[in-house]
Parts: sequence; structure tokens; C-alpha cells
Amino acid sequence: MSQLEQHRSVACPLAQAAMRLKHFFQQHGNADGDTVKLSIGIDLDVPGLPAPLALQRSVVVTVRPHHLAADMEPRYLVQWAPELHGPFPLFEGELVVEGGDDYNTFVLCLRGNYTPPLGLVGKGFDAVVGNRVAQATADGLLHRIRDSIEQAFGVDEARKLPAKPLGDNS
Repeated sequence: MSQLEQHRSVACPLAQAAMRLKHFFQQHGNADGDTVKLSIGIDLDVPGLPAPLALQRSVVVTVRPHHLAADMEPRYLVQWAPELHGPFPLFEGELVVEGGDDYNTFVLCLRGNYTPPLGLVGKGFDAVVGNRVAQATADGLLHRIRDSIEQAFGVDEARKLPAKPLGDNS
């Protein structure tokens, strides 16, 4: 097993993180929002190849709420596997929300372990390509979540009416 950890800042208030994540998972999965199927495009720079290697894989991401008693923010168990069998790292870990630098942001943290494909041969595969595939998959997932949340938050903010100045009775 190999470890993976990535973080992405999201331009949305921490107080809205739980609602926004739940909405994202419901939009991209089943009604309960616990199974998400995403097609994640991956561009890899592989040593020895003249151009980046482009992979398009449908990855089934399973997300289950995993709230612990001490948690003040959302926590989810996360697993992913390719929709179609083939040499692709399998991931198990968790997605947690942490406070950002201010009240207007939060951070998505994906931590866990992935299993390189192909058994013993997988260690060599992981060293050359597998780690890059796992990192790119995590990056694609976090970017997809972040972009969706930021877009929805921006739309909601744009819908708000500007406040009237004090004393304006019009």
C-alpha cells in the first residue's frame, strides 16, 4: 500500500461546507449521495515519453458519512475503483473538512492509502506510473468538488439583493 494526501482550498464559508458537500454528492451520485460516479481525465508526465500521457477513466467513488463524536466539520469515508477492471490504483481513505485561513474558505483534505494494481509487478508500476495516476485521480476529484461548490456558492451570492443604505426608504 502507498499513502496519498492532498488538500484543496475552497472559496466558500466553512459554515456551508456540510450542506455544499451533501448537495455535490447528491448531484453526482444516487439519491442518498453515497455513491458518486465520475469520469476523471488524467494527464500524466511519464519519464521517457515525448508528450503527456492522457488517460480518461470512469472512476466509481463511494462516499459514506463518517462523523465522529469530536468532529465539528463533515467527515466521509471514501473509496474508489475504476468502473471497468484494469490496472488502476484502488483507494481507501477519508475526506475531511478543515477550516481555511478565514471564515470565507474551508479546506478539503483527502487522506488514505491506495493499492497499486498488478500484485508484485504493481510496485514497479507504482514507481513509474501508478503513483501519478493515484495523485491525478485525487487531484481530479478534489478539483471537481471544489469547482462545483464554488460555482454554486457564486450563483447563490449573485442572487442576493444588495443591501439598501440606511435611511433609504425607496
